[in-house]
Amino acid sequence: MRCALTLPALLSSCSRRATWPRRWGQPATLTAAATRCIGALAFAPTRIGQKDQRRSDRGESRRLTFEERAERRTGKSRELKLARENLLQEAEQVIQADVPDELEHIFMQHFERANVCAMKVLNMAKCLELLEVDVGGGRKVLLTKVAQVVKTSNSTVEIVPQNASFASPVLHRVTRFDATLHVTKEQQKIKVVMPPVTTGRRDKAVAEIQQVIAAFKQKTKQVRTHATKALQDASIDENALRDLNAQLDTTVNTFTAEKAAELEQLAEDVTSMGVDESDIGA
Repeated sequence: MRCALTLPALLSSCSRRATWPRRWGQPATLTAAATRCIGALAFAPTRIGQKDQRRSDRGESRRLTFEERAERRTGKSRELKLARENLLQEAEQVIQADVPDELEHIFMQHFERANVCAMKVLNMAKCLELLEVDVGGGRKVLLTKVAQVVKTSNSTVEIVPQNASFASPVLHRVTRFDATLHVTKEQQKIKVVMPPVTTGRRDKAVAEIQQVIAAFKQKTKQVRTHATKALQDASIDENALRDLNAQLDTTVNTFTAEKAAELEQLAEDVTSMGVDESDIGA
């Protein structure tokens, strides 16, 4: 029987026993390496973190409120919302304050013109007292500040300048005020003969007032047109734009109707007040 313990077999067996401890140590080495790898992963930046850093986000989106997240989802930012609110407030300021102020300014200009037309017929002497005279240096003062105005009869007014230097400016201003006045200078006095009140003069004054009313309405219409364009250019919300346009129409229409009625009253006063020369003759 052949012996199994030959030299090659013995050497091979010894070799396996000699290398076993080295093989036995491999699982421990792998476990330590795996532990180090897992520990490193806990502190290493993940791909998501790197993505956030590249976008300069750094996780802030996860700390937003519900409203802020809703705004982000709908594409609206807080700054855009504030900007739109500011635009809306400015538009409301235009409709509620700027437009009424502009309308009032326009009315006062046209009321003064219409009032002068009426007073030329009803009280010419009062019109002369309210005239402004250029006294030099770009300054204008009331006629009564530089001269004495005295009504000597129903059709005559005498103006006495306080200083001789004022005589020429006063004469020039009174002459240019109304072509129907007969103005003469007698020494230091300026004599003004007023035309008699007739139906023709009344009708002429009424026609002039009607022209003023038409011009006033045209101006208010221009104010509404400009305000409407300003609202459209503001790029505000469609519903808010509709409401503001409705407020604008109401404001302009109401103001125009009320003030036009006041101007119409002046025209009625011209036709009803005072006495015509023909009535006196009768």
